[in-house]
Amino acid sequence: MSEIDAAQSLLPACTTETIREQHDGRVQIMQSDQTSSSFEEEETRAGRPVVLVIDDQPAILDMLSWMLSFHGYHPVCIANGQEALEWMKSALHTGQYPVAILLDLFMPVMSGARFLTSLRDHWNAPVPIPPIILLTVDKSNHDHLACSDVLLKPFHIKDLRESLKQIIGKAPASW
Repeated sequence: MSEIDAAQSLLPACTTETIREQHDGRVQIMQSDQTSSSFEEEETRAGRPVVLVIDDQPAILDMLSWMLSFHGYHPVCIANGQEALEWMKSALHTGQYPVAILLDLFMPVMSGARFLTSLRDHWNAPVPIPPIILLTVDKSNHDHLACSDVLLKPFHIKDLRESLKQIIGKAPASW
């Protein structure tokens, strides 16, 4: 298997393409014994807590999806607030509620702020609204949005992991 084929089997397509562009088309993959051999095996493991990721940037969705999967979560990635509200409505019927929501503030179709307002106005599930981590480049005060945490883009993955641990109350077994 070529290094590019290996990269594409281990990383999401958008991430792989970005890496190739940044390294003149050369990609070298080193696989640790601690990682699973395929994402499909990881996705089918029962009992993985769902994290809803709402962001309009494909590279951010790919990176967060990979990180969350690697660390024991089941990511559900959605590109805007309107689609996220539709997913949340279906979650009411299936009982597959997210343990947390990672939310971009600025998106087309429906912004993160409008998503929050609509979610809070129409929430009628038997569980509380999941904790929300706001992901944004906007450095202004976001207290009025009443999110559990705010991470400024670009953020470090370890900061996101720590925030998830704090707001959920425990980390998946793989952490």
